Amino acid sequence: MTEIPQPIIGIIALAGLVLGAYVTYEALGYLQSGWTIWQSDPINAGDIEYEDGVVEVQGKVEQLEDELLTTEYTDTPAVAHEYELQVHEDNRTGDEGPEWKTTESGTEVQPFYVTDETGSVAVDPDGAHVSLDTEKISGGSEIDIGPVDASTSKKYEGLLAPGDHVHVFGQKRHAQGDSPDNGRFYIGDGGETDTFSVSDTTETRTVVRYIGGGLVSLILGLAALVMGGFLALVLLGQLEFSDVGLQLTASLA
Repeated sequence: MTEIPQPIIGIIALAGLVLGAYVTYEALGYLQSGWTIWQSDPINAGDIEYEDGVVEVQGKVEQLEDELLTTEYTDTPAVAHEYELQVHEDNRTGDEGPEWKTTESGTEVQPFYVTDETGSVAVDPDGAHVSLDTEKISGGSEIDIGPVDASTSKKYEGLLAPGDHVHVFGQKRHAQGDSPDNGRFYIGDGGETDTFSVSDTTETRTVVRYIGGGLVSLILGLAALVMGGFLALVLLGQLEFSDVGLQLTASLA
């Protein structure tokens, strides 16, 4: 038995610190977005002309563009959609079960109207965080071909279509020749808020998505930071693995 070389410990420590910092930063962003939306109250779509700055509306999606987008796998008309392709890869050593690896994903959006009983307002979702319910539309079963396990795939898809409920949190923008519908104003991205969100659900569920996702990511990020920090202290000679009852060794061939 021999100790793991210090360069390896250093690489793992650096990776843990960098990954942990990134995940924690993203988690705090999600938590801030959830808190910001929770503190706000939706207004009627028809009242946006009387508002300025950050606005929040919810209602039904109405088509704005002449042609709708089509989803990646089912060709369903939509104003926003996201997709993910996962490929099944068997572990050849037999030590672990099969894993699913994301090999393809993406989001596509186009301008649309939010409509309620008071009127409608155009939304330019470019730059928004789009939150959609996704569901598996195909795949997922293993295929055995003799001694070889062939990889299979799972396809996931989420969409926002005309008639669907939508929640939008963003900034009222005064049109200067760039309005999606040639109107006087619209909702889009802007410097008055870091949160620009389009989701296919209610305000409450939107907040839950942000807070829930943020808390999970925060736990993972902090765990990575703790691991990276501990290994860094070991590398600097400030701690030993035995200090916490750990023996990190590698087996000789």
